[in-house]
Amino acid sequence: MNTVITNWYIVSIIDNEEIVGKILWGIVVDDMSCRFLKGDYVCTSKISDINTNNQLIKTITGSLYQVLVDGKKAEVNF
Repeated sequence: MNTVITNWYIVSIIDNEEIVGKILWGIVVDDMSCRFLKGDYVCTSKISDINTNNQLIKTITGSLYQVLVDGKKAEVNF
């Protein structure tokens, strides 16, 4: 596991009424990669895979995030 986050959102990026990608945004609880401190916010690169069974989210850069509790969805128009 790389980074554990809470208070998270999956943000859909929309261009011309079409989803062009999704990112993860949340607050760091623990980070084994030593990139973030507890309490930092994270805004990831584009999501490549969401595993709802294990609450794991992977990005196109290979970073792995474990999300705690239920998250929310948001949209941003580009």
